[in-house]
Amino acid sequence: MENQLKEIIHKNMPQYIEKLGSLVRIPSISFDNFDQKFVLESAQAVKEMFLEAGLTNVQFLMPPSGRPTVYGESLTSPDKPTILLYAHHDVQPPMREALWNTKPFEAVIGDNGERLFGRGTADDKAGIITHLAALEQVRALKGNDGPNLKFIIEGEEESGSAGFAQILSEHAELLKCDAVIVADLGNFAKGTPSITTTLRGMSAVSVELRSTKAPLHSGSWSGPIPDVAQVLCRMIASLTDGTGKILIPHFEDNMVPPTAEELASYKSLGMTEKIFRNDGGVLDSVQLLVPEDEILLANWRRPSITVTAMEVGSRTNAGNVLQDTAYARIGIRLAPGMDAEHCTDLLVDFLKQQVPYGIEIKFDIEDGANPFVTDTDHPFFKLMSSSMATAYASPTKFIGCGASIPGAELFRKTFGDIPILLTGLEDPECNAHGENESLYLPDFEKGILAETLFFRGL
Repeated sequence: MENQLKEIIHKNMPQYIEKLGSLVRIPSISFDNFDQKFVLESAQAVKEMFLEAGLTNVQFLMPPSGRPTVYGESLTSPDKPTILLYAHHDVQPPMREALWNTKPFEAVIGDNGERLFGRGTADDKAGIITHLAALEQVRALKGNDGPNLKFIIEGEEESGSAGFAQILSEHAELLKCDAVIVADLGNFAKGTPSITTTLRGMSAVSVELRSTKAPLHSGSWSGPIPDVAQVLCRMIASLTDGTGKILIPHFEDNMVPPTAEELASYKSLGMTEKIFRNDGGVLDSVQLLVPEDEILLANWRRPSITVTAMEVGSRTNAGNVLQDTAYARIGIRLAPGMDAEHCTDLLVDFLKQQVPYGIEIKFDIEDGANPFVTDTDHPFFKLMSSSMATAYASPTKFIGCGASIPGAELFRKTFGDIPILLTGLEDPECNAHGENESLYLPDFEKGILAETLFFRGL
């Protein structure tokens, strides 16, 4: 049966890739400084796919931002388990378009036919097509004897899921389920099926310093007046030491250490400094901040601070100017046990204490997401693990992830202690959020098979 199913899915892959490509062509960037008409266009395209697939009760669930989440359902029987299938149709900005080898919003097959390039291919429009393809296959296999499937495709995950909690609260009865599959993560390596069991939380703060009413001639005014650029750099540098350890008092107080089983699992993955450097494109001359045996711990189970943007003047119009303002966006990743709101407050308070010379400081605090940890003892985890192992012909790994999926913890708050399975099709080479994002097509095919086998097993 598995071989026949493999053949059917393989035969259908061109149409699945074409459907994915049609979504990739829509630049559905959910950040306020981009045209939001494309997020609406993307939501409409997903809605039309739902209707074409025969889903019922298809509708938009609207957050305050107006970026639609798309809902649809395929219900069979109240006696069957109900699985809520999550993905998101919004994407990150293309970043530096000059560094793309293809146009960011065109789906182009490359790397000897093994990768589909384009923004959103891996993160996370492939998740949408995986769910729909698995629905198509399980219907063909079991008809109305399959599980109840509910689809929820978010429209603002990349910009922080600010309205997703409201959507879940307002529509809790509609979305009620026995388990959730969040198809927004990835595999530890190409061809290595993986279920993510821990996520770091996240938050971000924008900081702006101001010293004068307007930029000034640096020759006429510098010296007596503090340079806000240098002040901001010193403030940011005070957040961590030379190893990246966070120096904010009490910031790490509530961290939950990994269990012995988790540590053993991490060790079994065989991560080396060479692999990590290659996957991340780390320059040979750059030293890592942790030893080899702590790479996964630092990436998955410890907090970090990253400056994601800085602005002082203009690189393209640089002149001899003493700038009036300096700006930075500071992102924090939080380990299991830490609270996003509390840690953000600690960060803001610490920065306030570092401001010298009476310089004005202003903050813009973004909504955060708490870390996530799940229990893998439920039978649904065992079924997903075996389904993925069969599809990939390789043992399934339980892994952590340094990124954040705000919806994961929100699902738990809404539905209680049900299984939340974090899967997905990213891999270390996919470059999600960066230039030349791509989807590894062999794993796309195997991911569809794995989800189909899971539905069949239910």
